[in-house]
Amino acid sequence: MKTPILVLLVALASATFLPAAVTITVSNFTPNGISSGGGGSGTGAFSSTLGDEATDNGIPVTTYTITNVDLTSVGGTATESFSFTVSYSQTGGTGVQFNGFGNVSVTGGDNNQVGTDETLTATIAMTSSSFADLSLTGFTIVRGGGVAGTDAGTFTHAGGSENISAGSSEASVTGTSVTLAVSTGAINFEGFRAEFVAVPEPASLSLIGLGTLVLLRRRRTA
Repeated sequence: MKTPILVLLVALASATFLPAAVTITVSNFTPNGISSGGGGSGTGAFSSTLGDEATDNGIPVTTYTITNVDLTSVGGTATESFSFTVSYSQTGGTGVQFNGFGNVSVTGGDNNQVGTDETLTATIAMTSSSFADLSLTGFTIVRGGGVAGTDAGTFTHAGGSENISAGSSEASVTGTSVTLAVSTGAINFEGFRAEFVAVPEPASLSLIGLGTLVLLRRRRTA
């Protein structure tokens, strides 16, 4: 009986040294004055492609691709990649647009921004990944654009709501969807930060299963 117990103990001890999950943070902020679209920044090489706002539902979609992400610590390679989209919908106005500042706003709204009788919702979704155990956590930060003077609004998200105003236009949020509503003046959606998590591949856990199976097999034949 000593041998199988020793095998299991070795397996459990090895589990202590299993790699921790890797958190990947991606940011894309397009401050006022930068041409429409913006490249943003992120982990590895970062690129974005703007969707067509003149689609049937009037919702533009931006597709982002992250490449050369080093996930060797969790069983991946040094050149992993993944893609995700951020899509927008609105209430009020006639649609959604990327305005002259490069921010996202409501077409036909208050100076083509998000006005007091409109809302703008951003939704993030992961579309592909070369690493099987990569998942989307959601938005972590969003920012209002063109927030000046008496402009004020609220970002509503899975964890509640956050007020923004001139000098404080960034909000910490959670979840995969966030809605901007304006109480005074007019505001744009300037950008976001999002998180993804890569967990160790299942093969990293096989040693524990092997030790347990050996223990059960020896007990059954004892």
